[in-house]
Amino acid sequence: MESTKSEDCLIFYGFTPEIIKLKQVYHAIEDFIKSKQANDPSDRFNLIIFQKDGPNYLDHFTFEPDHILKTLKSLKNNIVRANVAGGIFIAITFIIEVFKKISEKIFRLVILIDEGTYEIPEEYIHPIEELIKVVKNMPFFIDIVRISEENSEESIKLMKLTHLCNGEFYEIDNLRDLTPLLNRLSEKKYISEPTFIKQKIRMILKENQPFYINLADEPKIIKERATCSICFHEDDSGILQCPSCETLAHNICWAQWAKTSNIGIPHVFRCHNCFNILKLDSDFVFDVQAGKIPSIAELKKVKKRNIVEYLHELEAKEKPKIIHAKVPMGVEIKETSQKKLLQKKIIICPNCSRIIIGDKKKCPSCNFILF
Repeated sequence: MESTKSEDCLIFYGFTPEIIKLKQVYHAIEDFIKSKQANDPSDRFNLIIFQKDGPNYLDHFTFEPDHILKTLKSLKNNIVRANVAGGIFIAITFIIEVFKKISEKIFRLVILIDEGTYEIPEEYIHPIEELIKVVKNMPFFIDIVRISEENSEESIKLMKLTHLCNGEFYEIDNLRDLTPLLNRLSEKKYISEPTFIKQKIRMILKENQPFYINLADEPKIIKERATCSICFHEDDSGILQCPSCETLAHNICWAQWAKTSNIGIPHVFRCHNCFNILKLDSDFVFDVQAGKIPSIAELKKVKKRNIVEYLHELEAKEKPKIIHAKVPMGVEIKETSQKKLLQKKIIICPNCSRIIIGDKKKCPSCNFILF
């Protein structure tokens, strides 16, 4: 069984300005964005562009196609040769931040490059592959369009990356082929739904669970008397607060709520008000759901919020802004560091989303304890 969902699409514009001008492809990109929006108004968009001072992107996805197109035009004069490895890392880091806050989305990265774009150093392929393996079941897809006259080793590397997350790699030799190809890519992605989905049971591979557990926030303990937003009983014990939206609920009520709203790990779930990922003690959740701890929740009173309406509310409060980021992966690697890089693993700090290479126990940026 296959199904599709609302999509958040991040366009990585990596065409080399000396080879292809934005005005040559602008309308193809415009048609792609507006076609997706016409097919599903709940789809959202963002973009990444490399400029002289590094990569730039919007601080959150937007429902407004015109906002993306205006931003694209505003940045066109300073576009430089793109770093594909760095762009992929930034894109995945950003998407992880979004995934933490919202649910029921398909995340897509559409990369537009040519033969003038910086190639991915061989030493970065394994770290990128490991990173994709962690996030591909969000679900996450990478589609790449490369304008080049002939196949190359770089094309093979890129093809392997897309296939790793069930995406597609397209190589075209003529700019005229771009518009029909983007029209094809504007179609929805389909995901397989095995029988366990029908039973409202989701699964995350055991080896990937530590990442998602660390990504989740622990609710804050409230010591004063307050009313639970799930069962509506007033209490002075067992009340917790979501750190994202400050919604209050009993620990027992949230443990019960986790039964149908977990992300694939029984004690890691979405807040019923803001969709942020939360976690409770795994043994406590098990005992509540097994009936060992009496429940005071009346979950039928809780209606799941409509995610699209919620996201429209957020965007109405604040329009997307362009932000500048540092490139996490340079395009040149010193020979002496090649073997060390291959031996080390890639970690994304769940707290500040910085990409870290190596076996560090603390994030060097925010001192968060890493798994």
